[in-house]
Amino acid sequence: MKGLPKVAAAGARYAWLWRNRSAFGEAAAAGQPRLFVDVSTIIRQDGRTGIQRVVRAVWSELRNRSGNGFVVQPVFATHSRGYCCAPANFLAGVDSSWIAEPVKVGVGDKFLGLDLAAHLLPRYRRQLRAWKAHGATIHLLVYDLLPLARPEWFSAATTSNFRKWSNVLMNDADQAICISKDVANALVLRLGAAGGTGPKIVQMRMGADIQASIPSTGISDEIKALHKRLRLRPAILMVGTVEPRKGYDAALAAFELLWRTRPSDAPDLIIIGKPGWKTSAIQRQLRIHPERGNRLHWVSEVSDEGLCKLYEACAGVFVASRGEGFGLPLVEAAQFRRPVLARDLPVFREQRLANVSFFQSDAPAALALRLVELAEIGKLGPTARSDLVNWSSCVDGLLQMIGVRDEAPATATALRKAS
Repeated sequence: MKGLPKVAAAGARYAWLWRNRSAFGEAAAAGQPRLFVDVSTIIRQDGRTGIQRVVRAVWSELRNRSGNGFVVQPVFATHSRGYCCAPANFLAGVDSSWIAEPVKVGVGDKFLGLDLAAHLLPRYRRQLRAWKAHGATIHLLVYDLLPLARPEWFSAATTSNFRKWSNVLMNDADQAICISKDVANALVLRLGAAGGTGPKIVQMRMGADIQASIPSTGISDEIKALHKRLRLRPAILMVGTVEPRKGYDAALAAFELLWRTRPSDAPDLIIIGKPGWKTSAIQRQLRIHPERGNRLHWVSEVSDEGLCKLYEACAGVFVASRGEGFGLPLVEAAQFRRPVLARDLPVFREQRLANVSFFQSDAPAALALRLVELAEIGKLGPTARSDLVNWSSCVDGLLQMIGVRDEAPATATALRKAS
């Protein structure tokens, strides 16, 4: 019985593709070139992950520039329907009254795969290829290649979907827009191993300002209580879904050692992240831990406003992840001038942030000492300022890379200092 919904969705999908096949190549009315922005995942649910924060921030900038030499149009696909136009207020949620018109392209139009929709994009390859045949180009953001490089960190379904998505990237996309040099290098190596020419590979400089990402608001009683506690006790903040690569196992072992051996100067641990996959053991540890609610705090739901409050008040930020495409918590901590202890990964070194120091060993004793040092640094006050890119500058670069001319009056979008 479990397979029946999948069969029904596949049937509906094939019927939609057949019914709308002529529309894929039907030229739209001439006018300003269009930028079709994929929002297929966030339109259903904003998971409040790092990727979703990027989607909101970039979308907000693009929407504000629409009409200045180009028109921005959000589009989305589902399991049973290919890419259709969405209203500009799509973040308010899906409305059953929408008239879902298939996307029609013309020469010079562009499709930007902003959202990570690996579970949907490969299903509508026929539609993408029809767009290309009629003069449109395909530009896909590449957040990381981890499901290919380290499949053991992900579910079988995620790995399978990502493999299909990467096939589209390598064979149908005109441009791969990587969010870091590390990701770009990994993609170059993978394309070389595959022996194909593949898309043009470029790198986008990521923004850091949460306030410009259409942030969610509201502060829960739990966050208020934590914020009040931080006035009296130092705490180390970790941000990210509880999943295998994030290193929560190493973090908990180090903090447990500190709480046993150095109770007077051991900081609290605050984890902000939803329960993820393949981590049932560590999630159970966190839920029933004897220090839960005392020195250990796990909050699975928090608004962006609440997260900013914790960044401001924590002694430091700990990033133990074993693999990332970028690492937003590092630059977000830099925005609030908080010190960071991060795993020594090339992608983190690449950011060249003044507030970050690195660790290599997961050995609890060694890591515990570094965490005490991090808390002590936090007591000294704000860290040195780092040069950060705002989302406006990020989108300036993005538009230039994909060949969209922004005719809006020039604004001050130079690098700014972390405030």
